[in-house]
Amino acid sequence: MDLSVVGLLMLVLVGHGVGHPGQLVPDPCPEASCKKGGPAIRFPFMLKEKQSDNCSYPGFELSCDGKETVLQLPNSVKLYVNKIDYASQLIFAADPDKCLPKQLRSFNLSTSPFQFGDKQQDDYAFFNCTSWKGDTYQKLACLSGPGYDIFAYRSDYLISYTDLTSCTKIYNLSSVPVEVMRQENILNLTWSMQACGVCEAQGKFCRWKNISTRLETECYDRPKSNEGIRKKIAAAVATVGSFLLLLVFFAAYRVYSSDKAAKENQKRIENFLADYKAFKPTRYTYADIKRITNEFKDKLGQGAYRTVFKGQLSDEISVAVKILNNSTGNGEEFVNEVGTMGKIHHVNVIRLVGYCADGFRRALVYDYLSNESLEKFISSEHGDATALSWEKLQDIALCMAKGIEYLHQGCDQRILHF
Repeated sequence: MDLSVVGLLMLVLVGHGVGHPGQLVPDPCPEASCKKGGPAIRFPFMLKEKQSDNCSYPGFELSCDGKETVLQLPNSVKLYVNKIDYASQLIFAADPDKCLPKQLRSFNLSTSPFQFGDKQQDDYAFFNCTSWKGDTYQKLACLSGPGYDIFAYRSDYLISYTDLTSCTKIYNLSSVPVEVMRQENILNLTWSMQACGVCEAQGKFCRWKNISTRLETECYDRPKSNEGIRKKIAAAVATVGSFLLLLVFFAAYRVYSSDKAAKENQKRIENFLADYKAFKPTRYTYADIKRITNEFKDKLGQGAYRTVFKGQLSDEISVAVKILNNSTGNGEEFVNEVGTMGKIHHVNVIRLVGYCADGFRRALVYDYLSNESLEKFISSEHGDATALSWEKLQDIALCMAKGIEYLHQGCDQRILHF
C-alpha cells in the first residue's frame, strides 16, 4: 500500500478520534490540582504553582503542601482543602494537625472573602481543669495534655450543674461553629459571588469577562476534559497502531511469499538445467551475455516479455540473444522453450545455441538470421513482396511447411501453432 495512503488514513483516524482541532487550543487558566483525585482548582480560585494571578478572584489563592491543597487565612491560619463545591460555593476544609479548636482563637474572617458555612454558631467558655470527675462530653481531647484537660461550655450552659472547683477559665470565644466543637476535624467555609454561582447552577464555568481589567465575570461552556481527549487520542493511536501492525505483517507475508515463490521457480529451473546438460546447449553467465551483445548495443526487436539483441560469439558467428523479462512468469516458459528448442535439430527451424540462467537473469541464444524477418518483404508497410521472385517465394513457402510439419509431427515434443 502506498505510504501516502497510510499517512492520510492516520490523519483521518486521529482527526476522528480527537474531534475538532479547536477543542485543543490551550486554556489560559486551565483547571489544576495538587494531586490526582484532589479538589479541582478553577475560577474564582487559583493554584499558585500552576496558574497565574489573573486566573482568580482576590483572596482566593491556594497552594500545594506536598499533595495537599492549602488555604491560607489571615493570622497564619492554615487549612487543608478536601473538596470545593462550586455550585453551592462551599469549601470543605480540615486542620493539618487534626485540631480545629486549637486554631479558633486565630480565626478572623473579617478581612477574608470567606465566612463560616455552618449557620449554627454559639459562644463558648474554655476551662483548664487539673482534676475532673464529672461529664467528659465537653472535653477537647486535642487541646488536653498530661495532668490537665480542656473543656468548652456554651454560654447558655448552666455552670451550676458542673463542679468547676478544680478548673480555671482561660478564655471566651464567640460565634464558634458547632461543627468545630464536634471534634470531627470538619470545617465548612462559604464565599459570596452570586454571578459565578448562577454559572455553576447552569452547568457552566465562570471567568473574568476581560482578564486584563478583571471587573466583570461571565459564564462559559465547560471545556472538553483533557482526560477525555487523551482517551480519544489513545483510542485513535491504538486503531492506527493496529492497522499499521496488520499492514506490516501483510507486507512481510507478501515479501516472504514472493521470495519463496521466486526461490522455488529458480530451483525448478536449476533442477531442469542440471538434467538438461546431456543435450549440450552452451550455458552462459550473464557477464558472457553482456560481452556477447557488447553491452546490449544492437537491439533487433522487442516484445511484451522479451527484448532481442544482436551478438557475436566470434568474428564469424553471429547470434540473436533474447533477454527474458524476469518480472513475469514463474520460470515455466523458460524451461519449456529451452527444453523444446534444445532438442530440435532441423534445417528449417532456428537452432538454440545456448542459454543463460544466472540468478534471476534469463536469456536464450539463437542462430542469427541475416536476412531479417520475412515480414519485411511481404508486408506493404515495410517493403515490397515483388522484390522476391516467384521461385524464391515458393522455396520459402516449402521450407516453412517442412519446418512446421516437423514441429507438428516429427519431433518428440510436438509443438502446435494456432
